[in-house]
Order: sequence, then structure tokens, then C-alpha cells
Amino acid sequence: MLARSTTLACFVFFTSLGAFAQTPCVDGFAGVYPCENVDLLSRMTLAQLGTVTNVADLWGWTDPLTGKEYAIVGARTGTVFVDLSVPTAPVRVGILPSHNNANSLWRDVDVSGNWCYIGSEATNHGLQIFDLTRLRNVANPPVTFTEDAHYAGFGNSHSLFADKGAPYVYCVGTGTYSGGLHIVNVSNPLAPTFAGAWSTDGYIHENNVILYNGPDLAHVGKRISLNFHINANDRVTFVDVTDPGDMSRIGFTQPYPGASLCHQGWVTADHRFLLMNDEGDEGAQNYNTRTHIFNIEDLEAPVYIGFYSGPNASYDHNLYIHNDLVYEANYTSGLHILDPANVASAQLSMVASFDTYTIGNGKSYDGAWGNYPYFESGIVIVSSYAEGLFVLRPKTSLHIRTLLEGPYDVNTGLMTDSLRVRGLIPLTEPYTAAGYAHVIGGGETTTAGVLTTIGANAIVDWVVVELRDANDPTIVVETRSALIQRDGDIVGTNGTGPVQFDVPVKDHYIAVRHRNHLGVMSAEPVRVSVTPTSYDLTNGSVPLFGTQPTKDVNGVQTQWAGNALFDDRLIYTGEFNDRDPLLIRIGGVVPTNTVSGYFVEDLNLDGRVIYTGEGNDRDRILSNIGGVVPTNIRVEQLP
Repeated sequence: MLARSTTLACFVFFTSLGAFAQTPCVDGFAGVYPCENVDLLSRMTLAQLGTVTNVADLWGWTDPLTGKEYAIVGARTGTVFVDLSVPTAPVRVGILPSHNNANSLWRDVDVSGNWCYIGSEATNHGLQIFDLTRLRNVANPPVTFTEDAHYAGFGNSHSLFADKGAPYVYCVGTGTYSGGLHIVNVSNPLAPTFAGAWSTDGYIHENNVILYNGPDLAHVGKRISLNFHINANDRVTFVDVTDPGDMSRIGFTQPYPGASLCHQGWVTADHRFLLMNDEGDEGAQNYNTRTHIFNIEDLEAPVYIGFYSGPNASYDHNLYIHNDLVYEANYTSGLHILDPANVASAQLSMVASFDTYTIGNGKSYDGAWGNYPYFESGIVIVSSYAEGLFVLRPKTSLHIRTLLEGPYDVNTGLMTDSLRVRGLIPLTEPYTAAGYAHVIGGGETTTAGVLTTIGANAIVDWVVVELRDANDPTIVVETRSALIQRDGDIVGTNGTGPVQFDVPVKDHYIAVRHRNHLGVMSAEPVRVSVTPTSYDLTNGSVPLFGTQPTKDVNGVQTQWAGNALFDDRLIYTGEFNDRDPLLIRIGGVVPTNTVSGYFVEDLNLDGRVIYTGEGNDRDRILSNIGGVVPTNIRVEQLP
């Protein structure tokens, strides 16, 4: 960040009950915070963090021994460590005071392995080194820590980057080597030493280092520092730092529109594109938040290809790319999560957001400074200047299409919505009451208004969507009850949106269950992301698990009807058959009886259970086990 000229007065609301507890994002708000597809799990105020002035940058650490996740928050008075193992109830473990108690607005933190490295703009601060495994042994938090080691080869610094694959910490914006790279060897973190310097290109505001594996074959396998320059030298330089004692510049970006303060950036996973945020162009050029995009397939000659313009006028700050999503901390407009699927055309799309600063979205250095999206749990932490630490959970989403054979009409290519027309669909999902064991989900409800929609988007019934473990598909990770429309689209309980989950972005097997149809599951894990991905299970575009998992109806794949016991097989005769429940439902004596209602034995979902005669439900079972040998069994193709 560019240094602030004034100190903000902040209003601190403190509660002795601890951090603010979980608040889901509903209708665009999580409590008072504007949001989209991001829930608020908790918030810690400045007072709860142990600092009453401000927070700055932050990072995260996961203990490899315990699996606990921690937030590491840079604050004016020191560095705060927060236990996030219960993200709805974070615990301040302790604080490491600033070196020599030299307080500063700006504090930068980074982690490599089990070591935390801390720099600050404070005079004579140097580099603090802290052993994060000490967080395991705090019996009565919070405590005050002492640093484990200190490097005094420079005084102040603006930012630092701890290499995750080599024993070096790159410090920039120091008073040494023209503010360029000042590299510290931390092969022994308790005895840091000077490793090298790069002053050729002058002051560097921020940097990060990658082990290059992109299309420029001349540099594959090299460690390359991306250096972001300001002060009328706004550009990004690419320096080979494989050997800190013998570094060389590879290339640099040419002038880009509106250059004002080339602040920070990150590369896509394929190392083909660089996304950069200029922290000053929004004010200097009267832009909305602007993310600049470069093609870096040729590191000697990177090409500016355009920009993404956000919805607000706020300045941008730090961005990171993880699991094919861009996470931007954009000051007064908070956290933005962007989909870079079309980055080659300089296009990004915003798929989620959470605003930590509720006063406005204008051009000021208030609100979200840093974010950390790399926790395995999927939570994202955000440091907000005067508002404290926010623990967030982006919602992952799916668009799925399937068809139920029972109500499927070959003439229209749609399912019938007789249950809806007859007013029989319950407002609360029926699966929990039927004995289905939900995981995390369950108890979902809809509204009567959702069931008034007509046409192809009319609701047919409730279904269950399962996410299963990518390594063991017998393990159900999370479930949601959802609604299925006549055209086969499965939607959330609002009747229009995607089905949303709490799982982090990763691959899962997806399965769809219905109360009287056999379930289906993808043959391979598929990506579940914050960006709603579409999977059509009716046309072969998504291979399905097992043998004959669906019924082919005139070239359309439908889920097999006839499972009146809501188990894992269709049986016409013998023990646990699906036929007898139909007879019992209509009274058990007169086979020509019919009953109306919302019953699992209503295999074609027309709102009636019919045992014999036209439109009966019994023949579905016989037909789907083969239609000739009544002792045949059709087994559901789920592991």
C-alpha cells in the first residue's frame, strides 16, 4: 500500500462474548455486510485482535502435524496469531510485538514451511523470524511471544516474499540497494544471512517468485522474481533469481494505460498471464477498480492485452490466484472473487464478493487490505484496516441437469409437473423424514411462491445432490436437497439459482438421488467451484458410473423409475420388492383402488398411486427390470 497521510479514527465495537458468529449471505447481505455467494463465518474486531489502531497485511499457516489453520495478521503494534480450527469461533493465540516496539501502519507477513517472516515500514525493524510450531503449545491464550531470530541487514521494508521452494526471503522497499531485492538466506532460519541483491531496476514495491513452468521454454525450471515498480517507473520486471549471487533480468512490461502505481500481481497457474493491480490509477484516471492483464508467454517481451473493470470506484490492493479463481482485496469494496476462464481475451467475471467496509465503495485506503485463499478447508480470511479480521466461506455451486423417467413425456421432452399442479409438493424437503442421512445439508425449505412458476421451469419434485470424495466415491462429503424443474435443471430452494455447498473448490463425484428413482453418479470426479459449473447427465456429455446407470428413452438418458422402497434396487417379486408397497398404499385388498397424495409409491409422479389399469405405477417396475422375468433385479449404479 501507499503510505497514508492521516491516521483514521476508528470506532471499535467490542463484545466479551468473542468474535461475531456465523451469518449466511442471504438476499445480498450477511448481516450489515453486502455480499454475493460468500458467508460470514466470524469477525474479530481490532480490540479482540489486541490492537486498537489498524491491521495491515495477513497470511495463513496450516500446522502439518495437527491440521489446524491459523491466521497471521500484521497490525500496527505487532503480529497477531489466530486459531481458526473452529472458524465460527476464532481464538487469539497471542501477539508478537514489533521489533523494539517500533510501531507502524504497515506490516507485511509471509510464511514458508513452519516459519513466519515479518517486515515493517518501522525504522530499524529489520526482519523478524518466528517458529510457528510454538502455536501448538499455548495453554492459556492469548500470550505475548518473542521473536526466534532477527535479521538486521536492513531497517524498514515495504514488503517481503518467502520462497516456498527455496531457502530465501526477498525483501523489497528497504533502504538498501536502491530499494530493490534484498535477499536473505534462511536455510537455517535461526541464523539468517545475506544472500544477494538486485538494484539495477531501482525501487520495488512488491514482488513474488515462481518456479517457472510456462510456455517460454528457455526459462522452464528457473526461479523468476516478478518485481512491481512504482514512482514513475510503473512496470513489472522479470528477474532470474535461481542463483541469488548471479541474477539477471529477463524482460519487463511496456507502458500500460493509466499507469500510476504498479502495485502487485499474480500469474495464472499455467504461467501464461499476469494479473496486476495498479493501486493509484483509479484515482489518477477516474477509473473503476481496474485489473490489468498481460500475456507473458514470452518473458522477454510481455504484451499488455487489456483490463477488467470492476463495478465500483474503489482502489485495488492485493490479489492472488488459486484453484482457477482470482481473489482480490479491493479496499472499500472488500473481497472480489473473479473467474478468469476468458483471461486470454482480457475478460474476467465476478462470481462472488464480500464487502468488509459498509460506509461506501469510493476511492480511499479504507477496508480490505489483504486476503488469504489457500486454506484446505476453503475458508478465506480478509484483513480490513479498521474493521479487523473477517473469516469467510465462499459458496461453491453446481448447475446439474437430469431427467426422471417416471414423469418424463417423450412428446414434449419435458417432465410433467402434476405434483405441483395438485399442490402436493411439500415446502420442506422429504428426505430427512424418510430416513435419508444428510451430510451437512438437510432440512431445506422452499416457499409457496417458488411453486407458482409454470412452463419449462416449473418444479417437478425434490431431489438430493451428493458430493462424494474424489478418492473414494463411497464417502459422501456433503449433500443438499434441491428442486428439479420440468426441463431437468436442478435448482436451489429459491427455484432459480444453482445448488450451493460449503465444500472448498476441488473435484468431487456428483450424484443425484430421488425418492423413487435409482440414483446416478458421474464416472469421474468433476470440478465444483465458486463459479457455477454445468453438468448435463442426460446426453452423454458427462460419463456416468456403472453399467446401464440410466434408461435410454428415445436417445435421452433418464433415471430409472420404480424404487418404491427408496433403496438401491428395483425388485418386482420376492423379499423387499417394490410392487407390494403400491398395493398396501391403495388399501391392500382391492387392486383397482387409487389414492391421491404425495407418496413414494407414486412412481410416475402424477399425484396418484394406481396398482392396475391405465396409467398404473406397477408396470414401471416390471418394465424396468426387463419386462419378461419377474424375478430379475435392477441394481442402482452407485458405489
